[in-house]
Amino acid sequence: MAGLKESDSFAAFIRSQGPRMVRLATLLTGNRHDAEDIVQEAFIALARGWSDVRPETAGAYARTAVTRKAMDHLRRRHDLPVGDVPDRPVDDEGLLRYERDRAFFGRLAKLPVRQRAVLVLRYHSGLDDREIGQVLRCTASTVRSQAARALASLRTTMTEGDR
Repeated sequence: MAGLKESDSFAAFIRSQGPRMVRLATLLTGNRHDAEDIVQEAFIALARGWSDVRPETAGAYARTAVTRKAMDHLRRRHDLPVGDVPDRPVDDEGLLRYERDRAFFGRLAKLPVRQRAVLVLRYHSGLDDREIGQVLRCTASTVRSQAARALASLRTTMTEGDR
């Protein structure tokens, strides 16, 4: 009976946290398909030890697993995703917003893996420097310096893009 309750609680956890984890991995990798694979791998690993995971820390545990798997994936990847190019220009606000977002994600993708992870964990997941340091296995001061470098780099590329 305990196994059934564990499986029910794990299924409920996946339903509640799955979309958030896919968004996190998508921001880290820049590719939804890779993100879904990463989250699936992280959830498989989480399922193996689910009986040892406390409910109050399950979200943090999953976020850490997804972040680390995404960073490993990015370090191994040698190709860069290429978006679809429209056949002709269109003045469609939705498309223009998509293009602006895509330009931002392109700049984000050019950041070193750790800097990208720091920004995503800070601004998407809302973690503080200490929590980010725990996920990335570094100090809070390293998190702050990585964030400062990443933001400076983004500002530079945004300014260069405006010229």
